[in-house]
Amino acid sequence: MEHGEGSGTWWGPLFGAHAATWAETWEGPEGWGTPVYTHVLDQAQVGPRTTLLDCGCGAGRFVRLAAQRGASAAGIDASRELVEIAAKQNPGADLRVGDLKALPWPDDAFDIVTGFSSFQFADDHAAALAEARRVSQGDVWVVIPTRLDNSAIPQVFATLMPLLPPEARPILKRSGMYALSAPGALDEVLATAGMTPRSDETIGATTVFADAAAAVEAFLSAGATELAVQHSGQSAVATTLYDALTPFTEEGDQVSLPGWFRVVQTR
Repeated sequence: MEHGEGSGTWWGPLFGAHAATWAETWEGPEGWGTPVYTHVLDQAQVGPRTTLLDCGCGAGRFVRLAAQRGASAAGIDASRELVEIAAKQNPGADLRVGDLKALPWPDDAFDIVTGFSSFQFADDHAAALAEARRVSQGDVWVVIPTRLDNSAIPQVFATLMPLLPPEARPILKRSGMYALSAPGALDEVLATAGMTPRSDETIGATTVFADAAAAVEAFLSAGATELAVQHSGQSAVATTLYDALTPFTEEGDQVSLPGWFRVVQTR
């Protein structure tokens, strides 16, 4: 397994392997991002005159929510399959496949730039953030997972670590879901990119699934889980996920996964 230059060469195909499931679950109405999306839309005062770029747009849910407020929203993602879904859901939006370190737009092209749990996947975090700053006339909104010890999703993903190929583990620490979640990590990268925080808040977001089977299906659509499946097989991964979800399964079989996200408004 090789970790090629740019997240598009590595993460893109992994997240694209089950793009339709990802779009229906993690980016569905009960997906992880709804409270965070609403917070940023409100605080950034996104409206009819706003031009916006969403970095790591995935299946385009935030692009759609911004457009519903009248914004002219664009997006970029490493997964061609997710961008294709986003394009179907956002006709006419400027949606592109590419790497966060090389945004294909000119300087100051947008009023604001957002990145919802995306910048940590870049091979060079500071370079990706500097690119976001370059194409934004105003603020860059950076969202990353935080309070990992109290959050359900990282606890579930942690059980998959033994099922990953050994060579993937250092890569995930460097450019994976929680690569910027350690205390001080994001602050250091922002400083390197020449960016100064204007606000810094923690937003709670609970992801709900009808039952454990639905939750397992959703987890199997994630890029890191796909790595585990390729190395250890889907049966072993699914069994591990069912066990890990047990503490979060409520009476009536509903699975509730509490989580928290750090939302930094920076310029």
